[in-house]
Amino acid sequence: MANGLGYDWILGGELPTLGRHSVAKHEIFDRYVEAYIRTLTKSHLTRALNLTIVDGFCGGGRYTLDGVEVDGSPLRMLASVQRVQAEITAVRTRGIAINVDFVFVDANPRHIEFLHELLRQEGHSARIGRDIHIVGSKFEEAAGDIIARIKSKGRAHRSLFFLDQYGWSAVTFETIRKIMAQLQNPEVVLTFMVDHLVNLLNDRMIDTAGLAAIDLNRSDVRDMLEMKQMRGWKRFIQNTLYEHIQRNTGADYYTPFFIHPDGTSNRDYWLLHLSKHHQAREEMGKIHWMMENTFEHFGRAGFNSLGFVPGQDVRADMLEFGFNDNARTRSEAAVVEQLARMLHARAVAGEGPLTKKLLFASHCNEAPVVASIVDAALVELRAAKDVVIKAPDGALRRSVRQFTWDDEISLSRQPGLFSIFDQQVA
Repeated sequence: MANGLGYDWILGGELPTLGRHSVAKHEIFDRYVEAYIRTLTKSHLTRALNLTIVDGFCGGGRYTLDGVEVDGSPLRMLASVQRVQAEITAVRTRGIAINVDFVFVDANPRHIEFLHELLRQEGHSARIGRDIHIVGSKFEEAAGDIIARIKSKGRAHRSLFFLDQYGWSAVTFETIRKIMAQLQNPEVVLTFMVDHLVNLLNDRMIDTAGLAAIDLNRSDVRDMLEMKQMRGWKRFIQNTLYEHIQRNTGADYYTPFFIHPDGTSNRDYWLLHLSKHHQAREEMGKIHWMMENTFEHFGRAGFNSLGFVPGQDVRADMLEFGFNDNARTRSEAAVVEQLARMLHARAVAGEGPLTKKLLFASHCNEAPVVASIVDAALVELRAAKDVVIKAPDGALRRSVRQFTWDDEISLSRQPGLFSIFDQQVA
């Protein structure tokens, strides 16, 4: 995040101080880059991976924190790729080619000049123009050329866009839709200052360029302004924005979680991970759980946790969800009950078995649920003889504790632990 918080880089000048709200975010970027490459090279049949990493608001690349110089996102991304490349190469006897292009974008010429010099000092001069590309432009203006560059590398279009904007309108939803529509395997990690938007929302904002950038029209704004008169209005508006983002970015999977690195409410923002594949959503979900107490999710445990029922108090059963041990226990317990109800409803409707992939596609965008939580719930339901789980080839999953995305889940014919739910639903 290069602008808006006093971040400015001038050759020969003092380094900007990194805000503590950004420390955890940089750690998330690092972990996701490494998790992404590990996941895509897991199979020993994979001989090469071509990837483009885009930092759309890169800044000058170095800060101070508590009096010590620390790297910004460009150098951290370079280091993350180098670490995971070394790790994978060390254990792959047949070898693998991991080809990563980096695109660093910033609209401020001083920042670009500083980054060039920093990369030279760090020994990366020879890479500039080869696998490191520095673009002095607004991301919105550069996006078309970046998409074309990715498409020219092959058919897979594997790409990670880290769009660490300040505010909520520097990246338009139209541009995100183009990324999702024109590339086969893109992922976008977008910062979105939701509290800033919600707190500023008023009649004077109607028809402003900022709201147009995220496709909010006059009626959308008026609806949200009416919500401000309700108790629990902030969460009503947040839920409305969740749904709006899903409809207007072209992403099939997303994680809309808050980040609270230091407990200061005026720095609250969403870290939105947008993708077209369930496995991508799963990997980011794992990082949410790994970085306990960094993320926060306002909602219930289990599925459908961000929705609300008209006429009900939005605060009922809402808990601040900190991705800790207590939250995981609550989620596992909730998913057991909710899965039983879902399967019963499908059986009553005459629908076929439910796969884990379908479950994620239809429910997990609104929940802090990852595959391991679903697996734990399935093991409990299987032990209670309430479900039958089969592999795609029809073989029963009698004892495994981890299930594939395509395993089929259906109610057993025998009544069991959840027969009470049959009575309630019927």
